[in-house]
Amino acid sequence: MSKVFNFLKNDFTKLYMKNVLEHKAVNKAIAFCNDDDLNFIYTGMFSEVNNGKGITEDLELYLVTYLTEKHDVKGFARASAYVLEDQTTFIGFDIKTLDNKIWSQQNMFSVDDENKVIGVEGNYSESSEKNVICPLVKSYFEKIDFPEDTQRYMDNLYEQIKPNFQTFKVK
Repeated sequence: MSKVFNFLKNDFTKLYMKNVLEHKAVNKAIAFCNDDDLNFIYTGMFSEVNNGKGITEDLELYLVTYLTEKHDVKGFARASAYVLEDQTTFIGFDIKTLDNKIWSQQNMFSVDDENKVIGVEGNYSESSEKNVICPLVKSYFEKIDFPEDTQRYMDNLYEQIKPNFQTFKVK
């Protein structure tokens, strides 16, 4: 499992930050991987496939459960922008693996006058092996038994979002 954990901690975070700088925006993403592939998806597209609602916390947990079963997932990572009261802006990375390894880190970022990201610090300011930034991640890998109608909904949702997965090989 350490291969998946280390890949998410080291490589996913770098891939994500590269995309942030390329697109000049911090878009929430959920990544999942098995021993061979990392897939990630930006959640902004969920409003198009979820009746305009975006991805709710419940839907995120359902999706994690669904993907775990569908792809033999060994680890998840989540990335999102956070702005604190003092206007400190950071990217929060949360990682959890099937064997319950947890990692969180905060990378500071800066924006220009148009709120476009112009820089991300490569060194993270805070990290944790025990606590996640987003408490929802603690519930990842908890089994959910879907009723039949929810299973159909998840099957349909999966088919709609699958073309948007970005896939990378796990090193």
